[in-house]
Parts: sequence; structure tokens; C-alpha cells
Amino acid sequence: MELFNRITSRVECVDDCVPLNGLIDRTIASGPHEAPIHILEVDTIVSQYTEWLRYLPRVRQYYAIKSNDADTVVDTIALLGAGFDCASLPEIKRVIGLGVSPRSIIYAQPSKSIQSLCYIRSKGIRTVFDNEFELEKIAKHCPEAELLLRYRFDSTNVKVKLGSKFGCDPGQEAKHLLNLSRKLRLNVVGWCFNVGSMSSDAAVFYDAIRTGRTISDYARSIGFNLSVLDLGGGFIGDKDDSIDRYAKHINRALEEFFPDLSLEVFAEPGRYLCDAAVTNVCTVQGKRYIRTDEQIDTVGYYLNDGIYGTFYGAKYRGMVPNLSVWKSKDRCEPKRKSKLFGPTCDGNDHFMDNVMLPELEIGDILVFETQGAYTAVNSCRFNGFLLPQLICYLRNSVMELLKLIAATNLNDERKKRDSFIF
Repeated sequence: MELFNRITSRVECVDDCVPLNGLIDRTIASGPHEAPIHILEVDTIVSQYTEWLRYLPRVRQYYAIKSNDADTVVDTIALLGAGFDCASLPEIKRVIGLGVSPRSIIYAQPSKSIQSLCYIRSKGIRTVFDNEFELEKIAKHCPEAELLLRYRFDSTNVKVKLGSKFGCDPGQEAKHLLNLSRKLRLNVVGWCFNVGSMSSDAAVFYDAIRTGRTISDYARSIGFNLSVLDLGGGFIGDKDDSIDRYAKHINRALEEFFPDLSLEVFAEPGRYLCDAAVTNVCTVQGKRYIRTDEQIDTVGYYLNDGIYGTFYGAKYRGMVPNLSVWKSKDRCEPKRKSKLFGPTCDGNDHFMDNVMLPELEIGDILVFETQGAYTAVNSCRFNGFLLPQLICYLRNSVMELLKLIAATNLNDERKKRDSFIF
């Protein structure tokens, strides 16, 4: 029950009938707030998790903790029973500290420190490799590790491609690395890939898994038996999206190329689980007219949030925010071309240009939905400004569901303990 108690100690429980708009009103009324606000709906994490179970029953979720590492997010996902994709030694130690089994952790960092290899050796945590230098390092410092070969399979329609940094060529390079693994007497148990961040092309997963079949067949020919399939990340987490469109291609590929149900299959959703769960609320702190030939061309608004807070991705990753003006007075004048600045002294701290808005006043509120992934984790205290403040809400029915899960987990642990005693 510890995780459940930790979660409920940080959230405000509300009736099921309270919509997001009501939560926004509630939060604004508790202000004014110096820091920008992140409203977390824990319910959304639970619904995303259960939707995945419905559409992808063969694929376990290993949450990419790097996407949003807020305590309430991580504790909720751990309570639900997910595994974890960790990219650093501190992430691994944190998840171990929550009671997550080492067998439910993948150290999905292709280039690892020696210290972290020594730690995972003591815990039996699986990890990945994509080049010969990493294999030699693993052979020296963690030779018993169960390893997954990471191959490159970039989607052609993603926000961020990863193949230029990680992943081997799935052809000759993959064969070379498998041969070297055999020579070094390492234990390769599976493969993994990552199609990139936010793949709009769901069919790419079918092609990537088909490529995995070729790799598995070659591995078998030289004495390996690959039994672990890691489908990586790349899933969109918008409110109007669904895992169903990915599931159609993934399920078809698994049925066609890997029908053996004894295989362990998981993926590394991050954005999918947390993005839609967070709504950003920020305040207009200042404004200015930007003139051309003495005519007002653009209205600039200075917000209490910017690229050093929530909007790094909006600036550098092409993540165009879904913007709403909240509680602004009704005005008859037409919308003006506007530019949104963050609060810092950095002249590059702006993230939306040429957006059409009704003219705002100081103190007006702007709301940005679907801001739960790679936002707070990218924030810093540049110029001393406060990090986004997290305010958590949980609907009563979901609270009861989490309580039931916690009680079931507790009973299972007691049965395991009693079986050892008696």
C-alpha cells in the first residue's frame, strides 16, 4: 500500500463529474501563482495504461521514465504494474527503490558508464548494445548480462530521429555484432529498436518487427536463441489519438513473424502514458507592441513560462502547443498577430510566433493542453525563475481502482512471503 499512500498524499481527489475546465478554474482561483502550473490528471495515465492493455495484450509497458519523472507519475505507473525503461544509473536506483523487480527494468542506454555496468551486474538488469566498443566494455565489466541488440529503424515521419546516434545497421553490422558477441561468450537474448520520437507512421512497426525476424533467424544459426523483443518507443500521446492504430500493425507483425506466445515482448512508451495527462497554465506578465513603419505589426506577450520551462520542445522540436485563452474579457476587435516570450533575459526565449490571438491584458491566463512529456524534465532555473509547479488531481472512481490494485498487490506479496515461511 506504500505506493498508493504516497500517491494519495500528493493529489486532491475530486468527483468524477469534474471536467478539465473545472480543474483549471479551481487551480486559477487558488492563485495568483508566481510559477507556471502543470495540472496533472492521474486518471489520464490510468486510462492510457488500460487502453494499451486492451489493444496490445502481448506487449508489456516499460515506461520511459525520462519523459516525465514526477513522483506521482512514476509511482502511479509502478503501482499499475509496468516495467521501466531507464537511461541512467540514478533512474535505475530510483526505480529499484520503489520495489520494481530488476527483471522489469531495461537499461536502454546504448553507451553506458563503467560504474553503471558494475551496478546492473549486481542486480541482474538487462541492457542493450549497438557497437563493438560497447560489447568489449560489457565483456570486461558485466559479462553475465542478458543483452539486446539495438538496430536502427527510423520512421520517415517523426519529430526526432534517433538513428544518427543509436542503433546498428540491421544487415551486415548486426551480423558482425552477433558474431562478436558469440566470440566474447556474451549472452544475447533479444533485440530492440526505436523508430524515433512521435512516429505518425504506425505501419513502420510492422516493418521493424519483420526485420527483427531476420535478425532472430541469423542469431539462431550461430547458436543464440532470442526470446526477448523490445519494440521501443515512438508512440504519440495526444488526447485525440489512440494506441489502436499502432496496435493493428504490431499485432499483425507479431502474429505473422513471432507467433510463439512464450516470447517476452515489451515496448517503451513514455509520451504515450504521460503527455495528455498534463495541462499547462501560465500567466501574461507583460506585453509590448512591435511596430513596423509606426504601425502595430505584432503584440508581444511576456509569460511566466518559456523555453527554460515547459516550451523547449515547442521551440526546438516542432511541438506546436494547443493554445487556449482563459478568462480573457470578451472583445470585439479583431485578432492580432502575436508572439509569445518566456520570462528570462535570453532574447531567444520565445516559442510561438505569428499566432493570431485576441489582444490580451496583463494577468490574462493562457492554457496549453497535452504538455506532460519532455517538458518539466527539460526545465531549469535559468535566471532563477521557478520550475513549473505540479498540482495533481485524481477522480474518486480511479482512486478506488488504485486502492483495489494496491490491496491486491499487498495480498500477493503476503502469499509469496507465507509460501517461503511455510
